[in-house]
Amino acid sequence: MVLSQSPVHDGLKDYGERDKGPETALVTIAVLVLSLLFIFQSGILEYGQSVEQIVSSSVVSEEVLLAFRASCVVLVTVTLTWLVMDPKGAVDHPLYMKERRVMPRTAIGLVRLAAFTQWHFALIGLSFAVSAAASWTHLSGGEVPDWMLVASPALFATSYSCAILVTCVISFHIIGNEVRKGHNIDHLFSWYELVMHNANVAILGLALLINGMEIDWRYLAFPIVFGVIYVAWAAVFANFIGGVFIYDFIDYRRSRAPVIYIGLLSLLAIFFFMVWTLDRTIESNWFLGLLAVVGTTWAMTTIRNPTSAKDPE
Repeated sequence: MVLSQSPVHDGLKDYGERDKGPETALVTIAVLVLSLLFIFQSGILEYGQSVEQIVSSSVVSEEVLLAFRASCVVLVTVTLTWLVMDPKGAVDHPLYMKERRVMPRTAIGLVRLAAFTQWHFALIGLSFAVSAAASWTHLSGGEVPDWMLVASPALFATSYSCAILVTCVISFHIIGNEVRKGHNIDHLFSWYELVMHNANVAILGLALLINGMEIDWRYLAFPIVFGVIYVAWAAVFANFIGGVFIYDFIDYRRSRAPVIYIGLLSLLAIFFFMVWTLDRTIESNWFLGLLAVVGTTWAMTTIRNPTSAKDPE
């Protein structure tokens, strides 16, 4: 697809006369409290789907479903391991905490796992690991634990919502923003970045098509809680560990930081309902759902580096 390179309004990222940290913290805590209240009051933690919904498929056999889930776990494990073990690392342009400036750095080793991209990809691996364990237990003649019946669809809905956020932010903001600033973006198109930014939504879309799990609308709060946990981690990482905000737009001190935080968490809710709508469409008409999954996946992914295409002279 063709990437939109429209710049984000720089005014949203300015610093005011005083830092907005307290306001951002209050907004974030309020969202977290409301989300947790919803989770505990909605009864979703007691709602375990049937074993057949978790381990069966109307499209493929249980054995094939298990093999697919296990393959996804392997893909996530290999990708994140390669990312950490790569001795060359990758050059990115985070926002430095003290300097309040975006500057280049070379990220190597475990520090590369600090980004939301890696967090959500690990969550995808966890989601497939739990559902694969449920499939294996059932095929082995064992009894699938109740916690797997609750956790499998909740993890899947959360990871899919986060994956759409990652892919859209990369495609529609980060790549274009980096190009506009004159930064080299080759690292965003290494094989493992393409897996985490594009294959993420592809394998989750395929899973949605062949899973028997239902996406209950009450799972809405889980992606939001995951998002809140990450922005809290980002603040800890910037202050005490890495000294940088990997994404410059989540600096909680900016004048419009509360607005940005609400916007990002709202996007997670919107993308959850996108997943929910896709699930409803598949249940109504599988072939129409297939077209919807393929169409949305294609529309949000960016596989080719836009700076590598040169106009003919």
